[in-house]
Amino acid sequence: MSGFIRTTTTVLCVLATLAFVGCDRAAVPPAGPEDGSAREETTWTGPLQAVVRTDRGAFTMELQTDAAPLSCANFVNLVQRGFFDGQSFYRHSKVIRQVGNPYASDERRWNPGYHLLPEFSPDLRYDRGGMVGLVRVADDVRAPVRPNEFFVTTKPQSERFTFVYPIFAVVIDGQDVVNAIQPDERIITIDLIGDPSTVIDPHAEQVRIWNQSLDAAPAIPG
Repeated sequence: MSGFIRTTTTVLCVLATLAFVGCDRAAVPPAGPEDGSAREETTWTGPLQAVVRTDRGAFTMELQTDAAPLSCANFVNLVQRGFFDGQSFYRHSKVIRQVGNPYASDERRWNPGYHLLPEFSPDLRYDRGGMVGLVRVADDVRAPVRPNEFFVTTKPQSERFTFVYPIFAVVIDGQDVVNAIQPDERIITIDLIGDPSTVIDPHAEQVRIWNQSLDAAPAIPG
């Protein structure tokens, strides 16, 4: 009889232990996104993008880093310096929205102290709205471009602009915002999506020279 009692007691203890463990596990919620324990960090591996936030709304540009590496490095550097924040779209027409001159005037142009040589690609043409180009110093195809001014097209301008104004980005979202921008509406800020170092690092020495010029340039009117 005593053996039966010991066996019974042992079984009951084991069952009680299993029940306790089961209750203990049930009391702990499974790991998941809510507590962050199973949340995976994701890294953007696509093309570098720029989200331009304006008074009218936001639009997203995809930088053409292979076709225009120096132009893109210059743009990213200016974005990181906050250059475009608060700048108004001072030139507004049926076909473009232009920004980047702090004086907001065609009569007075801000001088950053350097120019860029145009970069052209046969794959980039003004064959639709949303093409983002740089402004030339003069109306001459041999003239360099202003590194601080860019425009976005609202409709195709293939024959008129292609291989005259170099393209460095393409609008991939928010073209309706571009089209709706009114004179003197501003860029609030520009956010980069992706790793800027992939564009900046290959041209680090050139970026250093640009920054020296920018630091010595006239103060940006506020």
